[in-house]
Amino acid sequence: MFLLKTLRSTLFSVPALLGFSLLLVVGVSFSQALPQKTGAESNEDRAVSEEIEQQVLKHLRQSRPELKFSDLRPSPIEGVYEVKINGQLAFISADGGHIIAGEMYEVRETGLVNLQEEERQRAEVAFEPQRAELMKSVNVEDMVIYSPENGKKGHAYVFTDIDCGFCRRLHSQMKAFLDKGIEIRYLAFPRAGVNSKSAQKLATAWCAKDPLATMDDFKHGKNVKLAPCDSNPVADQYVLGQQVGVSGTPAIVLESGKLIPGAISANRLAAEMGI
Repeated sequence: MFLLKTLRSTLFSVPALLGFSLLLVVGVSFSQALPQKTGAESNEDRAVSEEIEQQVLKHLRQSRPELKFSDLRPSPIEGVYEVKINGQLAFISADGGHIIAGEMYEVRETGLVNLQEEERQRAEVAFEPQRAELMKSVNVEDMVIYSPENGKKGHAYVFTDIDCGFCRRLHSQMKAFLDKGIEIRYLAFPRAGVNSKSAQKLATAWCAKDPLATMDDFKHGKNVKLAPCDSNPVADQYVLGQQVGVSGTPAIVLESGKLIPGAISANRLAAEMGI
């Protein structure tokens, strides 16, 4: 049994891309009504025929040529296909005439399972090695680094913003991180963009004679005179953050490449790092 659910669109959602907003549409497809995949059969085993692919993509591209449609493949429901619209997952009928923008849930004995979330988690795990390599490529001299005095057991990258309450909450635990042997490597991610005042504040910290003290002053809400320099890495690190999947701050990246959004405790970070 599968349940398709579409909610009010948010920025960058498929409904927003298509130019409309859906309040709530719920449909339930019972296993008795439609044939389901069984046994070892998978999406990969049921390739989309060339005829259907051409028909569906032709309809989509004629209707909205400015959008990018890709990755057409079978969904768990017969006659309904998955398609990526500007990288966002949606569902479409075999004739290309109807789109469902939302999440698909599989009804299992243990409860409802969001199939898109499962796919996102698989993609996230698969991307972790590449993310780790991207983070390793950053010059340590381009980061604001807080190092433990009594021996380093590991390090974590943290994309941060000055004007971010949760970033300040995480920074307030700096002593606890350092006491556990965790080195915190700050990278800049001005949520308002590289031309914002937040970006100027970050650049000021990076350009300061004492970046740690200046960062502390900003994080403690002190009035710091803005003094950004031209040779700062804020813009490059902002782009890097987008490349590795950062959408908000703080965002923690472990050495393994795992991305952890939000402010977490020193105990949890140590546990995530295995120390």
